[in-house]
Amino acid sequence: MGSAVNSAEVRPSDTVIIMGIGGVGINAVQGAAHAAATNVIAVDPVAFKREKALELGATHVFVDIADADAFAKSVTNGQGAHSAIVTIGVVHGEHVAQAFNAIRKGGTVVVTGVTPVSEVGIPISLAMLTLNQKRIQGSLFGATNMTSDIPRQVQMYRDGTLKLDELVTREYDLGEITQGYEDMHAGVNIRGVIRF
Repeated sequence: MGSAVNSAEVRPSDTVIIMGIGGVGINAVQGAAHAAATNVIAVDPVAFKREKALELGATHVFVDIADADAFAKSVTNGQGAHSAIVTIGVVHGEHVAQAFNAIRKGGTVVVTGVTPVSEVGIPISLAMLTLNQKRIQGSLFGATNMTSDIPRQVQMYRDGTLKLDELVTREYDLGEITQGYEDMHAGVNIRGVIRF
């Protein structure tokens, strides 16, 4: 949630793209919807995850970023999204570049997904970075202030405005841990929970 609200600074009427609808991305969807973005665009190749995104606040869903980018430009007079939040499980430079190309002048790319430490380089135009005043922002734990944000989110959950129970796709017992990992890699869960 913090990736959208804190790092991307989503505002009412914004157009936001979220790339990757897993356990982190689905909460970025909720955050963008909570911040009253007009267009909350979820991108994921897995149909189940796109369906969950629509249930939890996305206004539009796409299989790939190219289609999401084209749609964002179609609803913003060709300008592009205000922000793109990259929550893919393993982020590579080309993912950040795709998000960078989908945002408007003055837009922000928020990178929340994990990247291998040894990977360097983002294939973007440095001229466009400067001339379009775009920003690439890292986001650790959604730039959350634990003392104020967590109690607020707990209250949102209690009030029913933050959906957490709906994120649990399947529960596993200890003997099913291997199956849980297989399901995670197969993309069949938003959140799998191990019950001790």
